[in-house]
Amino acid sequence: MIAALIPARNEASWIEAVVANLSVQTRQPDRIIVISDNSTDDTETLARRAGAEVWESVDNRHKKAGALNQALERLLTELDDSDYVFIQDADTMPAPCWLEVALAWSASNPGAVISGRYASPPTGRSLLRIVQENEFARDGRAINRRGNRTRIVVGTSALFPVATLRAVVRARLDGTLPGPRVGLVYSTESITEDYELTLALKTLGFKTLSPPECDAVTDVMPTVPALWRQRIRWQRGAFTDLRMYGLTRVTAWYYAAQASWVFGMLTVVLIGLQITLVVSVTGHFSPAPIWIGTLPLFIGHRVISVQRTGAKGMLVAAALVPETAYDFFRYAVYLTCAWKAVSGKETQW
Repeated sequence: MIAALIPARNEASWIEAVVANLSVQTRQPDRIIVISDNSTDDTETLARRAGAEVWESVDNRHKKAGALNQALERLLTELDDSDYVFIQDADTMPAPCWLEVALAWSASNPGAVISGRYASPPTGRSLLRIVQENEFARDGRAINRRGNRTRIVVGTSALFPVATLRAVVRARLDGTLPGPRVGLVYSTESITEDYELTLALKTLGFKTLSPPECDAVTDVMPTVPALWRQRIRWQRGAFTDLRMYGLTRVTAWYYAAQASWVFGMLTVVLIGLQITLVVSVTGHFSPAPIWIGTLPLFIGHRVISVQRTGAKGMLVAAALVPETAYDFFRYAVYLTCAWKAVSGKETQW
């Protein structure tokens, strides 16, 4: 059995289409459950009309993680270890074969969690959206090169074996995992519940896989302030979760990834200082021929790595300037979160 679980708060504009999309999967879920978290619009009415079960959260103070925990606490008592829970966001459209492919991969990798991949909607592509889409396209390419192993189980769409979820609950209760000893799937101590759950799964020895066919269409952040808030939460949550887990065999890669960001920023700063110093002393800057000669290779690599986003994405990659500006935006996010972590300032969900 597959039970699909959709956390939703005021998603009236999406919920009917999302439920309908699950209903026409090549392998349809046996149950579709919408967990409504303090919705004040017609989310619940529309979800029922579309054919979903509707559960309501009760006195939830822990946002999405809290709503999911309440639903899973009930749902896991109704399922067998051999069953599955599919969790997806209420503004996401998994590819028609998503569940069929994920089940096949799960059968070949017992206990593994199958994560979706980002796919962009076909319309409304501003420059800000394109640079985000290019970022996710490169992430997908990296997953391919790792043999479809993903570093993060995304909240947009993921298939969990029930036995794996129960293992997480037991590990939280017996202290195998860091944090409070509570029988919950998602940590309510983390502002990035998907990131923390991924660390928990890997700590317990479970694989996290992302097949290329498991696309899930979901929108990116439409404005710079919204993107800033999202990335601040993601980065600060990563800092907090890694500090909680400490340096282990599992977290070593994640610590290395953070270190690479620091190295990348320092490299940019040093290059900028060098150019400034040369210009101030000589009055001009003439890059060495080797750098000019390798520039086409650099641009070509950036273009090829975003082929999936189409002609617009490839043109933006070739232009360099938009993505360079986006890189500096991400550096600013990283430095802001590092300062918050050092100063002890809190980041809200």
